[in-house]
Amino acid sequence: MRTVAAAVLALAAMPGALQAQYKVDEKRTASPDGVVSIENAAGSIRVIGWSRSEVAVTGTLGPGAEGLSFSGGPKRTQIEVETERDPNGVSSDLEIHVPGGSRIEINTFGASISVSEVTGPVSAEGVNSSIVVTGSPREVSAQTVNGSVDVTGPAARVHAETVNGSVTVKGASGVVEANTVNGRLSVIGGTFERGSLEAVSGSVRFEGALARGAEIAAQTVSGSVEFVLPAAVSANFSITTFSGDVQNEFGPAARRVSKYTTEKEIQFSTGNGDAQVSIQTLSGSITLRRRP
Repeated sequence: MRTVAAAVLALAAMPGALQAQYKVDEKRTASPDGVVSIENAAGSIRVIGWSRSEVAVTGTLGPGAEGLSFSGGPKRTQIEVETERDPNGVSSDLEIHVPGGSRIEINTFGASISVSEVTGPVSAEGVNSSIVVTGSPREVSAQTVNGSVDVTGPAARVHAETVNGSVTVKGASGVVEANTVNGRLSVIGGTFERGSLEAVSGSVRFEGALARGAEIAAQTVSGSVEFVLPAAVSANFSITTFSGDVQNEFGPAARRVSKYTTEKEIQFSTGNGDAQVSIQTLSGSITLRRRP
């Protein structure tokens, strides 16, 4: 019995032994429109806006974490999970309440990211991370490598990017830039001024209205492209595909560029041609559809 007790005491005395998760619960005063910077390499990051002029952090730090660095002044708050070894192997779960008008900056390697009820700009970057942004942020920049990106809300400017995963933007207007290599890309919103939509092997779907002077471009390699536009849309269209099919509910059928190639193109205008729409695919189909 003495031998077992001695062994337990010896292990407890060893650095890093018997590590366990532990809880965090901290808060500090913050400006209603200040910057909140968050770094947590793995696990989860959940950011929620509220009406209080303070930042509150709760959650669990995983084995291997040395502690939570929670610093800064009212205009800038910095939150970072500190680790004693490779941070990517330390999984911690954080829930962070911030003033609703805060500017949010998130960096992670493998943590899932969720941001809601924030009206200030949101910037989120990960590698093996899914990113979900909801609420009413005025601007969103969300980038990951392996994982989906989902932005829902009336943002006026959205940049959403992934390599392996889907990209979904709902409710936005103004300017949107979205791209993926392997995954579906969908943009459904209000009235757009500029748009750049790119996929390699995934499909692209755009549904929305076009402002006067708008410029919207979509491009894929093997994925299909579908545009759903108002029946009274006013735009100049330039459509090109090398070997895909084209369905056009707004104008003429596609024609082959020459008898020596399978390439097809359409160039036509509706209304006064107030906007510019350009769609290109290599082997993907292209569909222009009237919105009911």
